[in-house]
Amino acid sequence: MEDEVCEFLKQNRETAEWLESIRGDCESDKLWKHRREFILRNLTDFCGPGQTPPALLSNHRGLDRLLAYSMVWTNHVFTGCRYPPPVMEKALKMAENIKITDAPVHTTRDELVSKVKKSGITSSNEGLNEVPSKRRSTDVSRTAAARTNLSEGLNSSANVGCTADQYREGQRTETSFYSSAVPQHWSGSNECHQKMVDAPRRPTDEDVKERQSFFNKLYKRVAWKLVSVGGFNPNLDYTEVLGDCIKTLKSTLDITFVPLKELAELPQNKTSQENIVCELRCQAVYIGMGCGKTKASAQAVASREAIKLFQKKKVVVKICKRKYSGHDVEDLVLLDEESHAPHLPPALKNPQDLL
Repeated sequence: MEDEVCEFLKQNRETAEWLESIRGDCESDKLWKHRREFILRNLTDFCGPGQTPPALLSNHRGLDRLLAYSMVWTNHVFTGCRYPPPVMEKALKMAENIKITDAPVHTTRDELVSKVKKSGITSSNEGLNEVPSKRRSTDVSRTAAARTNLSEGLNSSANVGCTADQYREGQRTETSFYSSAVPQHWSGSNECHQKMVDAPRRPTDEDVKERQSFFNKLYKRVAWKLVSVGGFNPNLDYTEVLGDCIKTLKSTLDITFVPLKELAELPQNKTSQENIVCELRCQAVYIGMGCGKTKASAQAVASREAIKLFQKKKVVVKICKRKYSGHDVEDLVLLDEESHAPHLPPALKNPQDLL
């Protein structure tokens, strides 16, 4: 086939020059030879019949997709990159009958991961891999104490009452409050508490089913987005890719930032305590967490981990137990289908307050 390609290009100088214009500066002769054949084999299917291929910067959608698939295929064959199954199936089908000699052999990521203990959080620095601190920050302790006082105040004797305005004010200041006068239309603080406060709701199978449908759609959007940007690579703007895909489904990304020093459950040392931890959720489902020196870098790490998840064979929404404020709570979590007992980092928000 190589001889046929060379002969074809000799007879079609314009096409040969066009092909050379799209060759990457760093592509070796061997890699380019195979990618060139891939493009030629599929050019008519994506760009339509004709003597002159569309210009490189013409924003021709068919050409853009073809070039993206050519990169997917060569990255997979020569560097071991992996993409979502629908993308891989399409690229491999387009490359049928292309013969490759001396193709490199790669160790897959799954093979590497199986040899290393999985960590619940990925950090942009090495500080998170050290022994966790057992001491909570003073601010966190004070906040927890204030919440305890508030709860005790609301559940005190039946002679203590509260109004709606008082309760909302108590929520804002996180302090307990008492009143000697009981409103005539409320019998006591317990009744007031029940009427004014909705107890946190545990996730249900119906929640899982509803959100699974959404994430099946998001899985496909991320797959096609990666194709359009040349695949998963270190130069990818993970935050932008994830955000754009979620917006196309008319949903939003819930982003939470907390200083690492306030999370005693996470590993940290003196150099990492000033870092920021970012938790990402969509439709109340936890999808990723990351740590960095700034909010932007922390969100980028979290987005990268989320996008990695979408490269698996299938993603599923499950009800899992996570730590929140030192207690086990049930949370909706997006996982790889093959994950059985994932090690999850602590939640930055109470998951059951989000449902």
